[in-house]
Amino acid sequence: MKLVTHDGAPHVILREREDWGVKVYDLAPLPRRLWADQATVASALRTEVDPYQTTPLKTPAELMVELPAGANWQNMSRRSLARLEALALLAEDPQRRLEVREVVTLAHQVSLVRHILDNAKLRRVLIADEVGLGKTVEVALIIKELLAANAGLRVLYLAPARLVSNVGREFRRMGLPFREWKALDSDANLATDDRIIASIHRAVHPAHVEKFKTGRPWDVIVVDECHHLSDWAPGGGDPVQKFRLARDILARQPADGYLFLLSGTPHQANQARFENLLGLLHTPQEPDSSVAGRVIFRTKEDVRDWDEQPLFPRRQVNPPVVCDVSEEHRDWLKRIQHFFSPPPDEMSEIRRRAVGWRCAQALQWAASSPHAGLGYLVRQGIRDGWTLETPGFREALAAMRPYRRGRPDEPVTDLFARMCKEVQRQTDVGDLEDIEDEEATGFSAYEREILRSLLATGINLVLSPLQPKWEALWEQVIGPAGTDKIVLFAQPIETVLGLAGWLQRKTGKMPAIIIGGQSDAERDREVAQFRSADGPQFLISSRAGGEGINLQFAHRLVHLDVPWNPMDMEQRVGRVHRFGSRKTIVVDTLVLKDSREERMWSVARERLLMVSRAMVAPERFEALFSRVMCLVAPESLQEIMLASTAPEIGPQEEGRLSDLVESGFRNWQGFHDRFAANQRTIRKMPAGLARWEDLESFLVRYGGAQAAEGVNVTRFRFQGDAVVALDEAARVIRMKSGLLGLIGDYEGNPVSGETAGQVRPLGSNVTPVLDVLREHAVTTDPVGAALLRWGETSGTLRESLGRNAVVYGYLRQKLQLDSVGGAKEVALELRFFVASQELDSSRELSEEEKASLVRGLQSFSARAKPSLTTVADRWLTLERQLAEQLARPSQQELQDRVRYAVWPLFAAHIEP
Repeated sequence: MKLVTHDGAPHVILREREDWGVKVYDLAPLPRRLWADQATVASALRTEVDPYQTTPLKTPAELMVELPAGANWQNMSRRSLARLEALALLAEDPQRRLEVREVVTLAHQVSLVRHILDNAKLRRVLIADEVGLGKTVEVALIIKELLAANAGLRVLYLAPARLVSNVGREFRRMGLPFREWKALDSDANLATDDRIIASIHRAVHPAHVEKFKTGRPWDVIVVDECHHLSDWAPGGGDPVQKFRLARDILARQPADGYLFLLSGTPHQANQARFENLLGLLHTPQEPDSSVAGRVIFRTKEDVRDWDEQPLFPRRQVNPPVVCDVSEEHRDWLKRIQHFFSPPPDEMSEIRRRAVGWRCAQALQWAASSPHAGLGYLVRQGIRDGWTLETPGFREALAAMRPYRRGRPDEPVTDLFARMCKEVQRQTDVGDLEDIEDEEATGFSAYEREILRSLLATGINLVLSPLQPKWEALWEQVIGPAGTDKIVLFAQPIETVLGLAGWLQRKTGKMPAIIIGGQSDAERDREVAQFRSADGPQFLISSRAGGEGINLQFAHRLVHLDVPWNPMDMEQRVGRVHRFGSRKTIVVDTLVLKDSREERMWSVARERLLMVSRAMVAPERFEALFSRVMCLVAPESLQEIMLASTAPEIGPQEEGRLSDLVESGFRNWQGFHDRFAANQRTIRKMPAGLARWEDLESFLVRYGGAQAAEGVNVTRFRFQGDAVVALDEAARVIRMKSGLLGLIGDYEGNPVSGETAGQVRPLGSNVTPVLDVLREHAVTTDPVGAALLRWGETSGTLRESLGRNAVVYGYLRQKLQLDSVGGAKEVALELRFFVASQELDSSRELSEEEKASLVRGLQSFSARAKPSLTTVADRWLTLERQLAEQLARPSQQELQDRVRYAVWPLFAAHIEP
């Protein structure tokens, strides 16, 4: 391939052709990563360039034949080595480990980005990484690279309403300014904005859905919590509408568009629904089997850090804390179940399931706390049209104060108005996670009398000075925890507020609180106060905090109630069991004495322990239990829970529960066996030869930097069950400008020392480093030929290649052509060949030889005079033949529109 200069920079001619009788070039520039600090970067392919706008550049072989006038071999050799080292820092870093980013990125995240973007067949992918592995960061990194290659792409991120603000905040941290389209505080325009995070709840509303179906197509589509597309959840919107919306906007997407489905629990214990999701991962022209490589599933045990160390501590799940309640409370629960239970054989199956779900939610709220049960009943009254004149209703509202940050003495009229608006908002928007999401259901006069009686009992329970559940929590969990920070989760908002008030009276300090309806600033403030060393010991969260908040600085978590959907419990634990956790995660669960929940979880654990004993190590059982229960259908558990008001689970129900657990275990095995190969493929992706010490050495030798001392970094390592802090000297350099730069994979760990506050991370994508790389890599001066002497550490390589070795080096860029004549650079690699002394044959260096060569570049010294006498044409012929060989795509690559730009980069004669 021929080299030319164009617009003041070197290019390689990818193709020469005639356009209506006029010769034109298609040119490929140097790797885009050399301009990673610039807002706009030229395309990876420049088409129809007039040859008169270019100037030929000599290749390394041509320079070996004839050195330009005024040049000398020592200077040429040193510049050739510098260029080769500069480009090696990029080409031999395929996972971009040497780059720094706005947020801490981990090995498993970076390798996933490369796995997807470097594979043309992975345009539709389900990222099913476990909760806590950073799926939002992963897809943000992918989007950022796609936008860097083509700033004109339209990107739509669909998320549940409650997650829109969280995703927007995370994207802004990563330098991705997306607009948000949601019911409240929306700043996006669907018609004109190209980067939008949208509420899927709002999108499927009849007033909006056509805007998505008829507007301009989206090049990149992301669906977060994608299991909701085909899930069934009464009151949560029509899942058929969500699935249809995703399918319809996907059908209008360009052929080279991307789809990313995100879910930590995609299976949802229903194979048919899961297969529906998988159906979105292939086009109508592709077979069903094509989805196998498009599902990325990894667990916390699967991933490692850059040094192959585990990232997550283990999880210790303690036996349930059994809490007794009063006889009045027990009787109340039975009456609530009887009141809300669907009548036998009097309605359709769909209606019966919806009523059953309402009964399940009523029982869960009332079992969580009297406050929550009362709140649930009050909202039922509001939906039925009750007013403050309804007997007993004013008293029930008064007993609920303070409610959702209201004052303890808030006028009942104001509270009633607030709650009416809240219920209406939930009906219209559905973005409050800590109250039920139901449609209005009219009660008969007889039913209203029963509801008033249930309200009266609830008032008594709330106003009672005895709160046995909280006393058990204090004695059996909080007391033994000492001063440890504790995260406590409940489903309903009333339980959060009731416990918060109780703890404030007990300790004199108000806990931090996460509830639905808080602004981003309010939520951030609560988390910051909890994180502070002198802040509250407790953070209590409703279901609204089950997703989107990161609390890994705490290691103790308490389930104040037991959701009948096991995935909700895993989402809670995922708030603390994530990257950055420093201690064993301790989980406690409160259950009511002699309750069906208590017996259900006991039976489930016993059964799974029995069926998995021979296949799963004891220390991995808790993780397995969580995963298996996430594959048990929530509605199946609900049916068992509602089968009777008796606390015992009968033999028939116990057998059915055992069958569900066994089925969940088989589903987990099948899912793991089907998709685990992808995580092994990603984990085995080559990291390349470039290391942080290579970048440091390059900046010292070619950028005038100097090593700096006096800065330490604290690393955290697992030693058994404990995480220990180890201080070590950090790799720091002082650039010529005086800037102090931190060089290394320190993953956001704290640094200390006199100058620690002045240090900023440096990597191959920041301007001070790129300036040095560009100085030596982006040159139109003659460069590439070298006369060298073996270095002191080259003994093994010298024996392998020969004392007098002729080496050719090439930079190969893999380009993916698009449908409009452009191209995207998807991979870089260095390829080296050793030639015979006569230059009539060659072989490619093995990976070991290549590693020795690249590692030894800085030890070579330049020679002043050539000593090899070879026919000039042979230098040129072999260089051209090897370039043509590297440029030739396979038949499959031709079909996939893959092309290679090959740069003759290096031609050297090395001798003792």
